[in-house]
Amino acid sequence: MHPRLPGGDCPTTVPVVEVGKVINGSEPWILDSLDQLNIVRRLEASLPLLEEVGCKVGIGVATGADKAYIARFDELDVEPDRKLPLVTTKDIKSGSVKWQGLGVVNPFNDDGTLVDLDRYPKLKRYFEARRAVIAERNCAKRNPNSWYRTIDRINPALLREKKLLIPDIKGEANVVYETGLYYPHHNLYFIVSSEWDLRALQAVLRSGIARLFVGVYSTQMRGGYLRYQAQYLRRIRLPKWNDVPKLIQDKLKEAARRGDTEECNRVTFDLYGLNTEERAALGGNGN
Repeated sequence: MHPRLPGGDCPTTVPVVEVGKVINGSEPWILDSLDQLNIVRRLEASLPLLEEVGCKVGIGVATGADKAYIARFDELDVEPDRKLPLVTTKDIKSGSVKWQGLGVVNPFNDDGTLVDLDRYPKLKRYFEARRAVIAERNCAKRNPNSWYRTIDRINPALLREKKLLIPDIKGEANVVYETGLYYPHHNLYFIVSSEWDLRALQAVLRSGIARLFVGVYSTQMRGGYLRYQAQYLRRIRLPKWNDVPKLIQDKLKEAARRGDTEECNRVTFDLYGLNTEERAALGGNGN
């Protein structure tokens, strides 16, 4: 006898499967591979979130008018301390940073306040020449006195920090290590850390674990591409760095430096204590 759906009169030939652990408090529902779902729920129950172990996820600067604020660094005719070298998705296609020479104009002081344009005559001339475009942005209309600000505040200290850079949409996790020379554009997410070694974290984020968490929560794009957005990256579970055995720490860093994806998987699976079945569910045995 075929099962009937509640409220319906017609039988269905489609088998009915009971799925557990779909709901976890206020977290989004997950309707995916049961094997992968079980891994996610186990790790969620035993490990803290990425931002609870000294890591911070952010997004690069949005200007609201890139053609006005962004150009070749050496062609931006402003005072030297009013421009920053900018890294974009095009700069990291190869898996490492190969800067194409772009820069972004910075209208902010280090303390987050807007600069006084009268103190920067070159910057003032630059903005006045582009005022028609810059002042048309919504943020400029809402705050006429600060019409020349970028949508996002620029924090020059971020440029000098070592960071991991991750494009929004990517089939696989293209996680690039940046040594603290460039400011990220808004098409890149970044991760900085006060506790985790970033090379080791790069190995974890290049593994099937990162794809697991991003994949079960994010919307998959056409062609199987995943959106590595901040809200999904923040869902990744991670042990405290000091709780990671020294041998695994060293292996993670070495795998990342070598760009060895298979080794990143093997060591990360060891880090998370995945069994044979769990490793297979993530697309590899990790042996």
